[in-house]
Amino acid sequence: MGKKFSDEIDYIPDAIAWALDEDVRFLTRSLAALSGRNLIGIGSGGSSTAAAFIATLHESCFGLLSRSTTPGEFLAHQRPMENASGLLISAEGKNLDILAAADRIASFELPGLAIVLRPNTPLATKCRETGAATVASFQMPWGKDGYLATNSLIATMILVTRAYGIKGIEKIREVDRNWLMERRANLVDQGLSEHMASRKSLAVLYGTVGRIGAIDIESKLAESALGGCELTDYRQFAHGRHLQLAEVRSAPCFLAFHSANDKALCDSTLELFPREVPIIKVELPNDPILASLVSVIDAILITDILGQHQQRDPGQPVVSSFGRNIHALDVKKLLPLADSEQISLRRKLRCNVDQVYRTAAWTTAAIEFCERLRNANIKALACDFDGTFCDTDLRYEGLDERLISSIEDLARNGTIIGFASGRGDSLYDDLRKKLSSDTWSKIIIGYYSGSVIASLDSEKFEEPAGDPRFDDLEQWLKDVGIVANLETTPKNRGGQMSLRMQNFGAKHRAVAGIRHWIQRGNHNGWRVFCSGHSIDVITENVGKENVVRAIAHYANADPMTETLRIGDSGDLDGNDFELLDSGLGLSVDSVSPFPGTCWNLLPRGYKGVTGTLLYMNSLQRTDQGRCLSSTLMDGLSETLRKGGKQL
Repeated sequence: MGKKFSDEIDYIPDAIAWALDEDVRFLTRSLAALSGRNLIGIGSGGSSTAAAFIATLHESCFGLLSRSTTPGEFLAHQRPMENASGLLISAEGKNLDILAAADRIASFELPGLAIVLRPNTPLATKCRETGAATVASFQMPWGKDGYLATNSLIATMILVTRAYGIKGIEKIREVDRNWLMERRANLVDQGLSEHMASRKSLAVLYGTVGRIGAIDIESKLAESALGGCELTDYRQFAHGRHLQLAEVRSAPCFLAFHSANDKALCDSTLELFPREVPIIKVELPNDPILASLVSVIDAILITDILGQHQQRDPGQPVVSSFGRNIHALDVKKLLPLADSEQISLRRKLRCNVDQVYRTAAWTTAAIEFCERLRNANIKALACDFDGTFCDTDLRYEGLDERLISSIEDLARNGTIIGFASGRGDSLYDDLRKKLSSDTWSKIIIGYYSGSVIASLDSEKFEEPAGDPRFDDLEQWLKDVGIVANLETTPKNRGGQMSLRMQNFGAKHRAVAGIRHWIQRGNHNGWRVFCSGHSIDVITENVGKENVVRAIAHYANADPMTETLRIGDSGDLDGNDFELLDSGLGLSVDSVSPFPGTCWNLLPRGYKGVTGTLLYMNSLQRTDQGRCLSSTLMDGLSETLRKGGKQL
């Protein structure tokens, strides 16, 4: 039995206060990481309203077309979408539909984010274990949601609004119990209950504001079986839907959202209605975000009013056994993914593999690369850090603890492990804190893209001064507005300038601008690369290839044939391109378009730390060093030869 709906309404001011005070910094970083991509918001039931709201926010903040969808609609896609990201929304994160959507995001290898209001939901666990999506979790203080999940919806909308940095959201704190009573009385006084009793259905009209509330009214009335509902904007209504007004006795009751900004459109439309058609007018704030929140509260109050009139509690419906059984159907089994592509080839080609001429040549290249890996006597590892040994969104937490035992085991058995990173003292401090001191002498770090290369057992880390030639570049970036567009402050350390991005949508223009500056100034040997959170400009004196050579030298290993390289950004603009573009380069995410190296051989759905774990756990001891397990390599080679799916 769910909570009484009246109790849920009574708690709304407390839920608002909680959401306004929660720490949203991690959610802010996670959403910023998706700022350069179209967003697909995915949610069921009440979460579908939240999905629509967040998609609208993403469009408004970053100017990228985004949309909402249900898990069922998302599962209908058979191929991944380019430059898209998936946002999973579920307060309790346990329904099978959202879990299936998480699997599909992993299968498509889309960047993903899951928002849950409990830390250890099945959705959060799945995403953390598989790497399907970053998890932004909160602990809602009201325990379990009611049947229509009202407080979790409002709280989610406020949390996300704050994370997107929308100003003015504090005004929603004015919603108290008196405000709710007055708002409810306005709906009652206009005869909502009586009109709905005589008309059976509700038609919700909206203009520049009110769409999110309209979506939620339809959802709540349908889920509580209180009546039918249609929703449309004023001008779409003008295109034929007005025909239902001709039969005034059977026409629905209309509920018209409007603000001061679109009042003229609302009034001009409603004045033309037949006089006998009942109309409930609901005014919303001009601010579209506040209007969305208020309209959703209106949806809750409308549901309560209609429920009381029908003497039914929307929070405590009687759910039949067939209804429970329908809800419990496992959509993942009923809508399996139909995909016959070899995932490693698709990662290389980034298109439908079947449409590529000479696919056989690519398969041969993959098999040859696997054979080089199989026969390699690995004496050292040269690795990227962010996105590889810690997931990008969790970079402030440092080294993922799941990898500690693998690193220490390799080091204690003589394998040299090196990191080529854009970081400095934060990496030094984190690794010394988490790794046992007896392994430090086997850990080599190339800080700031190799500006400083030292063993972890060095007594202290000394910050290098930035190359003074960066001063001109920094001033130019400020003059042409690139710094402002990225919402960043350049950091110059050694031979690396780092621009941490808050707005990834400005990345491509910034990179193009920097390349133009480098070429125009004849800065030979300078390069610009991107990571999951920053743009790095490096001089001719540094680079990850330098770090590889230093690691190989320390290990007395050949950098091309005896040094395994692991990174996550191997594509042409990626900051691991130079690391993975030669030798034994393996990626846990993006790859270069060249056949000879930089392959991602992970099973479908593995990426980031999860993929690194698989690679690390596949390293076996030999008399002379390490090799990748024959089980892994045999399986890969056989699958590639047969043209299998490599799931």
